[in-house]
Amino acid sequence: MNLPRHLQERREYVRDLIRRDMERKEQQAFDRLKVELAHAFAAPESAYKPLTAADVIARNAASA
Repeated sequence: MNLPRHLQERREYVRDLIRRDMERKEQQAFDRLKVELAHAFAAPESAYKPLTAADVIARNAASA
């Protein structure tokens, strides 16, 4: 695109801000996931109970 240089620079600056914001949000989501997984894997074996696929589907349908 043949935009004046000052507009090209502004456009790239805005794109960079958006890109950085997206990266920050993705990193925060990944960090939350790591914490949740660490918590889940730290639970004792006795905290787990066997579930069938039907159990999981029913549980998720009830919470929706």
